[in-house]
Amino acid sequence: RGAGRRPRKRRMTPVGRSFLRGLYEQEVGMPESTITALLYYDKAPAQHVLVEEFEKKLWPLYRFSSVVVGDDFVQVDSPMDRAYHFSELEVADEAEISAHAQSVMASPLARDHPLWKTTTLRARRGRSAVMIRIHHALSDGLGLLFAFLPLMKCEDGDVLSKIRLPAMLLGKRATAPAPRPVQAHAPTRRKKTFGLPGLCNVVRMFFRGVLSILAMKEDAELKFNPPKAQRKPFLKYSGRHVFTRMPPVPVQAIKAVRASHNCTFNDAIMAALSGALRRYGVEDLKDPSLICGGDTECKAFMLVGLPRPVDQRDPGVSMHNRILTPVLKLPVDQETPRGRLGSIVAAVGDLKSIPYILGIKLTTNLVTGILPVWLMRRIASEAISKGSCNVTNLPLPDVAVEVAGQQLSEVQVIFVNNIPQISLLTYNGFLYWNMVSDLALIPDPAALGRYFLDEFGKLAADGDHRADRAV
Repeated sequence: RGAGRRPRKRRMTPVGRSFLRGLYEQEVGMPESTITALLYYDKAPAQHVLVEEFEKKLWPLYRFSSVVVGDDFVQVDSPMDRAYHFSELEVADEAEISAHAQSVMASPLARDHPLWKTTTLRARRGRSAVMIRIHHALSDGLGLLFAFLPLMKCEDGDVLSKIRLPAMLLGKRATAPAPRPVQAHAPTRRKKTFGLPGLCNVVRMFFRGVLSILAMKEDAELKFNPPKAQRKPFLKYSGRHVFTRMPPVPVQAIKAVRASHNCTFNDAIMAALSGALRRYGVEDLKDPSLICGGDTECKAFMLVGLPRPVDQRDPGVSMHNRILTPVLKLPVDQETPRGRLGSIVAAVGDLKSIPYILGIKLTTNLVTGILPVWLMRRIASEAISKGSCNVTNLPLPDVAVEVAGQQLSEVQVIFVNNIPQISLLTYNGFLYWNMVSDLALIPDPAALGRYFLDEFGKLAADGDHRADRAV
């Protein structure tokens, strides 16, 4: 190769390769791992501006300008195919935008082009949207966030500083937070232990991480879960899944829970989700296991982005798929908002354990990079068939930004799984979220959205000066 010339062929990471080949057994019938994003606008950007922004800022990234050949990204020799990658469609309103997104969310992308496409959905009434579909083999959610940063503009120009990401994800050393007042009934986290007990705890947490997926317990036959017989050997994708856009949650409502309970932002979100699932099971499905007591095992897979290089001059360095999927038990058996929050705080404390995460990382590397493909697919298929939902949570800028010359008003990310997929994003003062789920098991998914929003008020009111009250 000549001096300064970029290589045309680059090896895929084991995780990216697994996404492309398929993580699951064929009999599961899972759609390809494709991320569908909806960028909502009061006025959609001009098509030529959108095309030029992608061509100038994304096409130079080799993952956006490569086809996959075998296990490699191979950059194409030709210019960006505008006719393939960009299309427009007139729709009536936002409901038709959602309907169109649902109709294509499980469709595969063509392998003879770079693995992404956009469609501008111009509404005759209300907001329009730009739909972007990207194969998960290109990157994970955090990597795509970094890739799209050059397309975002805010008032002072520094978009990255407006995204609340942990310092370690940006390659920085975390600063010690200012001490917060300890409240009388604040949820407690486990204290660190030292010496031989501490070493034993490290070993215990490491092997808990290793076995969290390999020896995962099957979730209960709650009414929003499929019967156990349908999950053996694997839960098949039913094709009845619907995309439901939920009511947005003001970030101030989540901060009120933090102030009331001295917990984290994500603690509040997962406690509210647990409460919403419990209330839906009790009030809508009349689930006897939740009403009278019984087996209530209910777990969520949590997609967690790992630290990576960050260089705003070259977003491509951040695009490797670097994710783990720890498992979080959802306390749907707890009758009070405070009880659910306390259980979440304790469980999330385990997820922050370095030995626990190292155990999961070791298992992930083993499954995706070393084991035969058939064994990887069997392990992944068995694991996801045992859970109740899959949850992703990605922070976007906490101020309004422009993309392609127009201001974004909302962002949704859609993904399809055989179990309910819950995708959350914070943007400009709101938590936006949606769920893709099987209508036969969750016939009124919008009710979950209403309960979720209401749970934050209950949690904030159920602080230090309120007695616990059952749902």
